[in-house]
Amino acid sequence: MRLILAGLAAAAAIFTASVETASAQPGNPHRPYCLRDGVNGPGMWDCSYYTMDQCRAMAHGNGGSCQPNPWYVGPRRR
Repeated sequence: MRLILAGLAAAAAIFTASVETASAQPGNPHRPYCLRDGVNGPGMWDCSYYTMDQCRAMAHGNGGSCQPNPWYVGPRRR
């Protein structure tokens, strides 16, 4: 019984830690454009697009909008 409770506690701790990490940075800093879905609200961010046209093609008919990625850091300079 103790082993089961310890396993559940460990799983809960891992889940909680991963949720906090995911919410700390909502966008992808490596792609310059984001699709923000949701017609009447803030919606979710999908920052996985290399071009504005690529983003607009996904947003077409879905009620989303495209905008520059506020978390974009650009390529690394050497």
